[in-house]
Amino acid sequence: MTGSTPSNTGPRARRYWMAMAVATTVPLGCGPTTDAGAPDDGPLEIAASDVRVLGTTPELAVVLDLEVLPDGRVWVMNSTAPYFVGFEADGTLIATHGQEGGGPEEFRMPAGFVTGGLDGEAWTFDVRRHALIRVSAPDDAWRDVGLPRAALPPGTVQGGMDFLSPVVRTARLGGGVVVPHSTGTLQSGVFTLVESILKADLMRFDPGTGTVDSILSLGTALDDPFVGFEAVAGGFPLWKRLWAVCGGDHLRVYDHVRNELRGFDPTGVELEPVALPSTGLDEISTRDFARAVFLLRQAEATGGVGNRLSSEDSLRLINGMAAELSGEPSQLAAYLPAFVDFRCTEGGTMWLRPLDLERGGLQGARAWLRVEADGGTRLVTLPERFDPLRFTDDRVWGVLRDDFDVASVAWAPLPPT
Repeated sequence: MTGSTPSNTGPRARRYWMAMAVATTVPLGCGPTTDAGAPDDGPLEIAASDVRVLGTTPELAVVLDLEVLPDGRVWVMNSTAPYFVGFEADGTLIATHGQEGGGPEEFRMPAGFVTGGLDGEAWTFDVRRHALIRVSAPDDAWRDVGLPRAALPPGTVQGGMDFLSPVVRTARLGGGVVVPHSTGTLQSGVFTLVESILKADLMRFDPGTGTVDSILSLGTALDDPFVGFEAVAGGFPLWKRLWAVCGGDHLRVYDHVRNELRGFDPTGVELEPVALPSTGLDEISTRDFARAVFLLRQAEATGGVGNRLSSEDSLRLINGMAAELSGEPSQLAAYLPAFVDFRCTEGGTMWLRPLDLERGGLQGARAWLRVEADGGTRLVTLPERFDPLRFTDDRVWGVLRDDFDVASVAWAPLPPT
């Protein structure tokens, strides 16, 4: 894949675009190694009228994570302070709390909930404190548990689904907490950092004893997606590291090469994999690729994440990006993730969110792929303006934004399996 850059884009944009789009590669297949066929039944659609609002408050900003506790309480994590907002099962506001700072009961960098909680409460992992902190009992004494610095040095529990995400995914497995452990840094280059995060070790930390043991190394257990992928000028793929605890007793990890959900028990012993339908991402056009990476290019063009362009400038940027690219559609497809999110329920039902090329910006589709433990699949489409953040066995939980962009915590019933 080669590209040329118009002279009016500037050297900074040139460096980025060459890094993102120039590669010589043997294309990786995006479909499964065996033909898993189409989803078993026709798609289901959850209507907007099915969504039920639990509660809202003016303190809700961009919600990054959500946790549902066994007694029905729901806690969400904001992108800004106050970081935590809680609701009773009936929608009554419990509290908003969590200020930024270095004080004894302040948060330095909360990065997401421990999926499944601990002792029936919601806990978060704070990157800077390098500790798990209870957040669902704001009126009780502060409780935190530091991660062992010898086994898990600060800065090595990093990344959520990819190195661009501020959320760090952790999850309860039995009496312990699974955390992703990676030692990659930017000092060795962006490509090496991405590779180290995708190949991280999944470690289990026991908050009661402080012990840490290794469950599996993703780089060893999964097929290597980097075989045959040689990026030029620092280019790197935008694949996601997708894993979750399923049924409370085992891990499932998405294998990018095989297009399977691989299973592992708490000791790392492999379980029967679940084959998935073809992703349909074997080939993409230059314009679709430009839309997919648009937010990254926009951030560089404007000098910061979140800085916006007019619709006219956005269109010009996409057209310019597409014109710069040359290469086979399969080569362009090799850079992109087939799925951008993966969740699992206590009952073991798995949920994968496919990449939506029409939406651009590496966003997920409205239709999620529901995967049963026996491999049965079905597409379930969620309403517009509803951002799903957690699946339980009978509900999907998330944030609903109205026509005025006011956010509310909400849920919708899921169809029976």
